Amino acid sequence: MADPSRRCGADRGAAIVEMALVVPFLALLLAGIVEFGTLWRDDLTLSSGTRAAARVVSNLGDNRLADYDALVTLDSALSSADGLVVEAVLIFDASAADGLPHSSCFDGSGDPQASVGYCNLYTGAQLSSMSSLNCVTTCAEFPNNADCSGGLAVYFCPQDDRETSQAVGTTNVGVWVKAKRDYYTGVFPGDGVTMTDRTVMKVEPR
Repeated sequence: MADPSRRCGADRGAAIVEMALVVPFLALLLAGIVEFGTLWRDDLTLSSGTRAAARVVSNLGDNRLADYDALVTLDSALSSADGLVVEAVLIFDASAADGLPHSSCFDGSGDPQASVGYCNLYTGAQLSSMSSLNCVTTCAEFPNNADCSGGLAVYFCPQDDRETSQAVGTTNVGVWVKAKRDYYTGVFPGDGVTMTDRTVMKVEPR
C-alpha cells in the first residue's frame, strides 16, 4: 500500500511545477491587459484633445491667436495622460476632398513639416511651452510678437490663409497630432507605441 505522505509530497511537487508553467502566462496576460487598457485610454484622450483643438481653430478662424489658443487647449486636454508625449502638431488647410494634409506637409520620410499656405508645424517642446507664453487677445501678431512665442514661423497664417466669409466659402481647417506612449510594463518588445489622430472642421463664418 502506498505511503499517503509520499503521495501528498508528489502532489505538492506537481502543483509547484504546474504553477511555474502557468505563472509566466498569467503575468503576460496581466501585462497585456495593463498595456492595452492604458493604450486605449490614451488613444481616447488624444482623440478628445485633437477634437478640442480643432474646435478652437474653427471658432477663431482668422484670429491671429487661433493656433496659440488651439495648442494651449490641446496641451491642457492631454495633461491627464502622463505617459503620452506629443512629438508634432500640424494645423493645416483641409480643403482637399479627403480632408488630409497637403502632400507638402510631410517630407520624403513621412515626417511632418511646415509648408507655405498649407500647414504649420509645432513640435512637442513648443507645445509644452505655449501655456507659459501668456498671450492674450490683444496680442496682434502670434507668433511674431516676442511676448507670445519669440517668432515661430507661420506658413498657414490665420489672418491671411483662412477664409471666414460664408459668401466666399469658409476654409476647412484640420489638426493632426503625433504622440508617443512608452510601455508601462517593459514586457513587450520595442520602446512604445506611436499614435496619430486627425480632426477636420470648417471655419465658422463671420
